[in-house]
Amino acid sequence: MSNSKRFTIRVIIFIFFLSVFPLKDAFPLFRIVKGIESVWIKRIAVSPFDKNIIYIASDNTLFKSKDGGRTFVKTKAFVAENIQHLFFDPHIANVLYLATSRNLFRITKRIDRLFSVVGDEAILSAVAHRGKIYVGTIGGAYVADEELWNWTKLKRLTGIPVYFIDAVGKKVFFATARGVYVSKDDERIERTLGLRQAEEGGVLATVIKVDMFDKNKVWLGTNEGIYRSVDGGSSWTKLYIAGINSLPIFTFAQTPYEEDILYIGTSKGFFRADIEFNTATQIFEGISSAEIFWIAFVPEEKVLVATSKGLFESEDFVPYCREEEEIEYALKDEPTITEVQQIAMRYNEVHPDKIRKWRNGLRLRALLPEVSLDYDKTITTALGATYDYAKVGPRDWGVSLKWDAADLIWDTHQDDVDTRSRLNTQLRLDILNEINRVYFERARLKLELISSADSLSETEACQKRLRLQELTAILDGYTGGYFSRKAKENSGKR
Repeated sequence: MSNSKRFTIRVIIFIFFLSVFPLKDAFPLFRIVKGIESVWIKRIAVSPFDKNIIYIASDNTLFKSKDGGRTFVKTKAFVAENIQHLFFDPHIANVLYLATSRNLFRITKRIDRLFSVVGDEAILSAVAHRGKIYVGTIGGAYVADEELWNWTKLKRLTGIPVYFIDAVGKKVFFATARGVYVSKDDERIERTLGLRQAEEGGVLATVIKVDMFDKNKVWLGTNEGIYRSVDGGSSWTKLYIAGINSLPIFTFAQTPYEEDILYIGTSKGFFRADIEFNTATQIFEGISSAEIFWIAFVPEEKVLVATSKGLFESEDFVPYCREEEEIEYALKDEPTITEVQQIAMRYNEVHPDKIRKWRNGLRLRALLPEVSLDYDKTITTALGATYDYAKVGPRDWGVSLKWDAADLIWDTHQDDVDTRSRLNTQLRLDILNEINRVYFERARLKLELISSADSLSETEACQKRLRLQELTAILDGYTGGYFSRKAKENSGKR
């Protein structure tokens, strides 16, 4: 069996058991890479010619590894400018491009400045493609030939922030503040996806990536989820993937062994998305940061993850598979994740039924009149009489009813319901994300205590049991004590 086939089989096993089973050892799937003084890691670049050469970038410092990521050495620190992007030239060995907020550098045996911004302008992204370099800035995009370095501003993008650039064949894709622009050559650039700008309450395109397997398929990450094009960027569709529908997207990654799988870095964690089934599984064991800025796969089943709390790695991205009976035994008395989710949504008043009741009540509201009740004296006058001849009667009750027929078509309160609905939905997604994380972390910890009881020291076992109680308390807090009550009820039935 070839190495690639063997690795494919192991990856499939990893996919099936990732969200449920823990590792064989007591160590987490990911661990932080030590020896890097910076905490906020933004980019990772792995050489396509020598996989042992890896660069990582923090806000203003560049680190290099010559041994596949086992050790890193600081090579360059910048003053008054932040590192924005980092990438290798795909065709020329040992050529690294580094974009800071002010300059674009080419790093070989020396460091050459290729491009600089002036005034308040700042660099946001860059890419090397077919002998040219494209640079995206707050004020537009520039292009230059790698031999002449004569920079030209792309007129179609003037004044538009260009956040990310990717390219394939004769096409260059620009993710901008106004949507997606596609260039088939340097002269003709078209906008294929228009987005209302984020400062106006709209959508911001943050990252764009051409698919590894199908060059006509392009992925777009935004501050509100993922868009996909299957026709080379000509048209786009919003994807609704359970778990990451509206999360801010920072990065995409793929492996050559999983055609319909995207690994996604978001503001709420590291996810593996199955595009065919529109589902996503969060991978968080050992990663202490929710913000995932970059993902890089390197040889020998290793993955590096750049986060706001450091660089994390998994040297063997294939967890140990436990027997199914162990899982059943560990979780036999506990409510399922679906039960816990439903109870948590109702207890915290974020269930979708609440929004439906709001909308149904609004429809009925238009049928009900506005009622006015008053109690006052009646005044009657004869036709043409002056006030002197007016007759003041006794006090009496009065009732008036008022309908607004326009409410049958559009009720002005609909705006309030829409606003509350969006806030309610976001809160529900946040709660479910936390419930899922805690529930499965607790399941893994419980399995670990059962399978490693003989090998754990008394102190380690005590710490893990304390952590188990903490996770149980979190689930009880979200469900009003339902989790523990249901587990106790189930155990009493046996």
